[in-house]
Amino acid sequence: MKTAKELVDQINLANVCAVCMIEDEIDMDGITKMTTLNLDEHRWYVLGTVVFKVGDEFFGVYGPVSLKSEGMSWGDIEIECEAFEMDQVPSVTYRRKLI
Repeated sequence: MKTAKELVDQINLANVCAVCMIEDEIDMDGITKMTTLNLDEHRWYVLGTVVFKVGDEFFGVYGPVSLKSEGMSWGDIEIECEAFEMDQVPSVTYRRKLI
């Protein structure tokens, strides 16, 4: 199984134009999609960071995650995905106590 660092390097060298297309570049066996963070809506597309887990490591891929126009293709956006290693950060939240 590859490490997160190896996968990040492979994705960055591939010049992928959409997060959904990384499956064409890397073998996704043993890789779990965890969540999508930091959605940034534009007029014709949405950018975001998709977090993946491989073994005990995490990596993210920032790039286009959806198109808003049926007349567009991923290549029309002209933004390449960027992959990077990530750390899991536990957080705490609070809610009103139910009575």
